[in-house]
Amino acid sequence: MRIRVAFSAREPLVLPIHYNYIVQAFIYKNLSGEFSEFLHDQGFRLGSRTFKLFTFSRLMGRFEILGDNRIKIFPPFELIVSSPLERFIRDFATSLLKNDNFELLGQGVEIEGISVLSELDKEKCRDGLLIKMLSPVVVYKTYFDERGAKKTYYFNPKEDEFSVLIRENLLKKARLLNVENVENSNLKIEPVFKIDQSYCKIIRYKETIIKGWMGVYKLHGDFPLLKIAYDTGLGSKNSQGFGCFEVIDNKFLH
Repeated sequence: MRIRVAFSAREPLVLPIHYNYIVQAFIYKNLSGEFSEFLHDQGFRLGSRTFKLFTFSRLMGRFEILGDNRIKIFPPFELIVSSPLERFIRDFATSLLKNDNFELLGQGVEIEGISVLSELDKEKCRDGLLIKMLSPVVVYKTYFDERGAKKTYYFNPKEDEFSVLIRENLLKKARLLNVENVENSNLKIEPVFKIDQSYCKIIRYKETIIKGWMGVYKLHGDFPLLKIAYDTGLGSKNSQGFGCFEVIDNKFLH
């Protein structure tokens, strides 16, 4: 389930260019206290991994990159928030509708409207989906080097592991969501653009540097995994504002 939140403001917003944590904090603040605390502090555990089971887009609207790693976002602008948890979406939307005093980094914003977006259409998934990333997709592995130091390697869409690890991540989410009979489900993601560094986004989330990829992709797979991808986001770090995508029409390629 996903919603589009339309914002307005009296003045353009000026935010750090790495603003993911600001939007994430806005979402947590507008969930009911107990539920927000559970997601923030615990989440849903599967072995040693923790999942929050939501994702969100970048702030979408006209913007201007300023100096000092800042961005100016001109109203109106939009945010898409997605989760397989109906409680999450209803809780968040209800909070936004009940209140009228909102801010992002101390700057006042108003909610112009909230719309519920269509669910993924199973029939349209038969030949795969053409998707456009609304926030970068992050695929990585951690390992220890010969000195015992912990390292992180971020995969790019040309590497086979990119698709393999996305599928493994979705299977973990499927287990958390009690989606059965998916262990043998197929999933493959292929870029339909010429990969260059302009699509690679280096983002600082608090003190962590994260590498993700924007762009347009063809996503093939069995419907249960495609639906989980649509609801929870592709790849890792979804609740930090990564892996949110929209389904687009083939005409956008021409």
